[in-house]
Amino acid sequence: MDKGRIIGVLLGFLIAIPVYIRLLCRVFTVGFGVFKVKERKPPACLQDPQFGVHKYMKVNGIKIHYVEAGEENKPLMVFVHGFPEFWFAWRHQMNYFKKNYRVVALDNRGYNDSDKPAGIENYHIKNLIDDVKALVEGLGVNKFTLVGHDWGGAICWTFAALYPELLDNLIICNCPHTLSLRDQRQ
Repeated sequence: MDKGRIIGVLLGFLIAIPVYIRLLCRVFTVGFGVFKVKERKPPACLQDPQFGVHKYMKVNGIKIHYVEAGEENKPLMVFVHGFPEFWFAWRHQMNYFKKNYRVVALDNRGYNDSDKPAGIENYHIKNLIDDVKALVEGLGVNKFTLVGHDWGGAICWTFAALYPELLDNLIICNCPHTLSLRDQRQ
Protein backbone atom coordinates (compact mmCIF):
# COMPACT_ATOMS: atom_id res chain seq x y z
CA MET A 1 0.00 0.00 0.00
CA ASP A 2 1.21 3.48 -0.71
CA LYS A 3 1.71 6.15 1.94
CA GLY A 4 -1.30 8.25 0.84
CA ARG A 5 -3.71 5.35 1.15
CA ILE A 6 -2.44 4.46 4.64
CA ILE A 7 -2.85 8.08 5.77
CA GLY A 8 -6.38 8.13 4.30
CA VAL A 9 -7.40 4.96 6.12
CA LEU A 10 -5.95 6.19 9.43
CA LEU A 11 -7.68 9.54 9.02
CA GLY A 12 -10.97 7.73 8.36
CA PHE A 13 -10.59 5.72 11.55
CA LEU A 14 -9.81 8.86 13.56
CA ILE A 15 -12.88 10.62 12.21
CA ALA A 16 -15.05 7.57 12.99
CA ILE A 17 -13.97 7.31 16.66
CA PRO A 18 -16.49 9.94 17.94
CA VAL A 19 -19.29 8.16 16.07
CA TYR A 20 -18.45 4.81 17.66
CA ILE A 21 -18.14 6.42 21.13
CA ARG A 22 -21.60 8.01 20.73
CA LEU A 23 -23.06 4.69 19.56
CA LEU A 24 -21.58 2.87 22.57
CA CYS A 25 -23.00 5.52 24.92
CA ARG A 26 -26.44 5.09 23.31
CA VAL A 27 -26.24 1.31 23.68
CA PHE A 28 -25.43 1.70 27.40
CA THR A 29 -28.23 4.23 28.00
CA VAL A 30 -30.98 2.88 25.71
CA GLY A 31 -29.89 -0.71 25.35
CA PHE A 32 -29.90 -2.64 22.11
CA GLY A 33 -33.22 -0.98 21.22
CA VAL A 34 -31.04 1.65 19.57
CA PHE A 35 -30.81 -0.74 16.61
CA LYS A 36 -34.57 -1.23 16.35
CA VAL A 37 -36.49 0.61 13.64
CA LYS A 38 -39.23 2.77 15.11
CA GLU A 39 -42.80 2.24 13.98
CA ARG A 40 -43.84 5.41 12.25
CA LYS A 41 -47.03 6.76 10.81
CA PRO A 42 -46.73 7.66 7.11
CA PRO A 43 -46.82 11.35 6.22
CA ALA A 44 -50.26 12.72 5.34
CA CYS A 45 -49.24 13.41 1.73
CA LEU A 46 -48.87 9.66 1.11
CA GLN A 47 -52.48 9.10 2.15
CA ASP A 48 -53.90 12.06 0.17
CA PRO A 49 -57.01 10.76 -1.67
CA GLN A 50 -56.31 13.02 -4.67
CA PHE A 51 -53.67 10.50 -5.78
CA GLY A 52 -55.96 7.50 -5.62
CA VAL A 53 -56.95 4.57 -3.45
CA HIS A 54 -54.36 2.36 -1.76
CA LYS A 55 -54.92 -1.31 -2.48
CA TYR A 56 -53.14 -4.64 -2.10
CA MET A 57 -53.14 -7.77 -4.21
CA LYS A 58 -51.53 -11.15 -3.58
CA VAL A 59 -49.46 -12.04 -6.67
CA ASN A 60 -46.92 -14.83 -7.04
CA GLY A 61 -47.07 -15.53 -3.32
CA ILE A 62 -46.37 -11.97 -2.17
CA LYS A 63 -48.48 -8.94 -1.33
CA ILE A 64 -48.09 -6.06 -3.79
CA HIS A 65 -49.16 -2.55 -2.80
CA TYR A 66 -50.51 -0.24 -5.47
CA VAL A 67 -52.41 3.01 -5.78
CA GLU A 68 -55.27 3.20 -8.26
CA ALA A 69 -57.17 6.20 -9.64
CA GLY A 70 -59.52 6.88 -12.52
CA GLU A 71 -62.60 5.05 -13.71
CA GLU A 72 -62.49 1.26 -14.07
CA ASN A 73 -64.05 1.32 -17.55
CA LYS A 74 -61.20 3.42 -19.00
CA PRO A 75 -58.00 1.96 -20.50
CA LEU A 76 -55.43 0.83 -17.94
CA MET A 77 -52.07 2.59 -17.56
CA VAL A 78 -49.56 0.96 -15.19
CA PHE A 79 -46.57 2.87 -13.77
CA VAL A 80 -43.43 1.00 -12.66
CA HIS A 81 -40.99 3.00 -10.51
CA GLY A 82 -37.21 3.00 -10.51
CA PHE A 83 -34.62 2.64 -7.78
CA PRO A 84 -34.95 3.65 -4.92
CA GLU A 85 -38.42 5.09 -5.48
CA PHE A 86 -41.96 3.86 -4.88
CA TRP A 87 -45.47 4.63 -6.22
CA PHE A 88 -45.32 8.25 -5.00
CA ALA A 89 -42.81 9.09 -7.75
CA TRP A 90 -45.73 8.86 -10.22
CA ARG A 91 -48.23 11.04 -8.31
CA HIS A 92 -48.16 13.94 -10.81
CA GLN A 93 -48.53 11.66 -13.83
CA MET A 94 -51.35 9.78 -12.10
CA ASN A 95 -53.14 13.02 -11.33
CA TYR A 96 -52.89 14.06 -14.98
CA PHE A 97 -53.71 10.77 -16.70
CA LYS A 98 -56.56 9.67 -14.41
CA LYS A 99 -58.88 11.85 -16.52
CA ASN A 100 -58.53 9.53 -19.51
CA TYR A 101 -57.12 6.32 -17.98
CA ARG A 102 -57.48 3.98 -15.08
CA VAL A 103 -54.03 4.54 -13.59
CA VAL A 104 -52.16 2.17 -11.31
CA ALA A 105 -48.76 2.82 -9.72
CA LEU A 106 -47.35 -0.20 -7.95
CA ASP A 107 -44.64 -0.69 -5.40
CA ASN A 108 -42.29 -3.35 -6.73
CA ARG A 109 -41.50 -6.23 -4.41
CA GLY A 110 -39.02 -5.08 -1.79
CA TYR A 111 -40.25 -1.47 -1.82
CA ASN A 112 -42.49 0.55 0.48
CA ASP A 113 -45.64 -1.39 1.48
CA SER A 114 -45.12 -4.37 -0.81
CA ASP A 115 -43.72 -7.57 0.68
CA LYS A 116 -39.97 -7.93 0.96
CA PRO A 117 -39.17 -11.62 0.48
CA ALA A 118 -35.79 -12.80 1.72
CA GLY A 119 -33.13 -13.98 -0.69
CA ILE A 120 -31.69 -12.36 -3.78
CA GLU A 121 -33.26 -15.01 -6.01
CA ASN A 122 -36.68 -13.49 -5.23
CA TYR A 123 -35.66 -10.27 -6.99
CA HIS A 124 -34.76 -11.73 -10.36
CA ILE A 125 -36.18 -9.60 -13.18
CA LYS A 126 -38.48 -12.43 -14.27
CA ASN A 127 -40.16 -12.31 -10.84
CA LEU A 128 -40.62 -8.54 -11.11
CA ILE A 129 -42.11 -8.90 -14.60
CA ASP A 130 -44.43 -11.68 -13.49
CA ASP A 131 -45.59 -9.47 -10.59
CA VAL A 132 -46.68 -6.80 -13.08
CA LYS A 133 -48.37 -9.42 -15.28
CA ALA A 134 -50.23 -11.01 -12.35
CA LEU A 135 -51.31 -7.61 -11.04
CA VAL A 136 -52.76 -6.63 -14.43
CA GLU A 137 -54.51 -9.99 -14.78
CA GLY A 138 -55.86 -9.58 -11.25
CA LEU A 139 -57.30 -6.23 -12.29
CA GLY A 140 -59.18 -8.06 -15.05
CA VAL A 141 -57.40 -6.39 -17.96
CA ASN A 142 -55.85 -8.08 -20.99
CA LYS A 143 -54.29 -5.04 -22.78
CA PHE A 144 -52.78 -1.96 -21.20
CA THR A 145 -50.22 0.86 -21.40
CA LEU A 146 -47.01 0.24 -19.46
CA VAL A 147 -44.86 3.14 -18.24
CA GLY A 148 -41.45 2.68 -16.63
CA HIS A 149 -38.68 4.87 -15.29
CA ASP A 150 -35.07 3.99 -14.45
CA TRP A 151 -34.97 0.38 -13.14
CA GLY A 152 -38.71 0.24 -13.80
CA GLY A 153 -37.83 0.98 -17.43
CA ALA A 154 -35.64 -2.13 -17.56
CA ILE A 155 -38.50 -4.15 -16.09
CA CYS A 156 -40.85 -2.72 -18.72
CA TRP A 157 -38.47 -3.34 -21.64
CA THR A 158 -38.18 -6.97 -20.61
CA PHE A 159 -41.94 -7.23 -20.01
CA ALA A 160 -42.55 -6.00 -23.57
CA ALA A 161 -40.14 -8.61 -24.94
CA LEU A 162 -41.84 -11.46 -23.09
CA TYR A 163 -45.49 -10.37 -23.27
CA PRO A 164 -45.95 -8.04 -26.26
CA GLU A 165 -49.52 -9.23 -26.78
CA LEU A 166 -50.56 -7.60 -23.48
CA LEU A 167 -49.40 -4.09 -24.41
CA ASP A 168 -51.18 -1.28 -26.20
CA ASN A 169 -48.30 1.12 -25.55
CA LEU A 170 -44.88 1.05 -23.94
CA ILE A 171 -43.42 4.27 -22.52
CA ILE A 172 -39.89 4.27 -21.11
CA CYS A 173 -38.32 7.23 -19.32
CA ASN A 174 -34.60 7.41 -18.59
CA CYS A 175 -33.63 3.84 -19.43
CA PRO A 176 -32.01 2.61 -22.64
CA HIS A 177 -33.05 -0.72 -24.08
CA THR A 178 -31.57 -3.62 -22.15
CA LEU A 179 -29.74 -4.92 -25.24
CA SER A 180 -27.89 -1.62 -25.60
CA LEU A 181 -26.88 -1.86 -21.95
CA ARG A 182 -25.54 -5.36 -22.57
CA ASP A 183 -23.63 -4.18 -25.65
CA GLN A 184 -21.97 -1.39 -23.65
CA ARG A 185 -20.70 -3.88 -21.06
CA GLN A 186 -18.68 -5.71 -23.74
